[in-house]
Amino acid sequence: MARLVWPAAALSMCCLAAACGSSGSTTSSSSPSVSSSPAAGGSASSAACADAAAVKSSVEKLGQISVGKDTVSELKSNLSQISSNLDKLSADADGKWASQISSLKSALANVQTSVTDLGNGSGSLSSVTSALGGVATAATSLLSKTTADCG
Repeated sequence: MARLVWPAAALSMCCLAAACGSSGSTTSSSSPSVSSSPAAGGSASSAACADAAAVKSSVEKLGQISVGKDTVSELKSNLSQISSNLDKLSADADGKWASQISSLKSALANVQTSVTDLGNGSGSLSSVTSALGGVATAATSLLSKTTADCG
């Protein structure tokens, strides 16, 4: 089980990088300017901005996973939640941020495969860590765009 400590630390680092999309409050439970009104100039709908906040929150939760026997299960659950939130964002954004959403969906598919392989005993911790790095990069890109458009 000690082998899981390093990937968990890397996961936390990835998620911290992904969560740095805004320079505002670090509290994930509230995003006043994101969910309460449309962005200035109407560049993004309030629903899309609320969805972006949900994506951010679900990405941040990846860094809160406790290392233990259920780590793979927790990762799968959290990745599924991110995917669900991302699908809602994609639908509500009406094509806005399409490139960034597509990149994050692709990165999520890669990490989901790596986590499944790890759970089956055919994967490696390094492949999960590498795939999580891709999620962090893609999430950072998306969240920087949504923050700019949503406030």
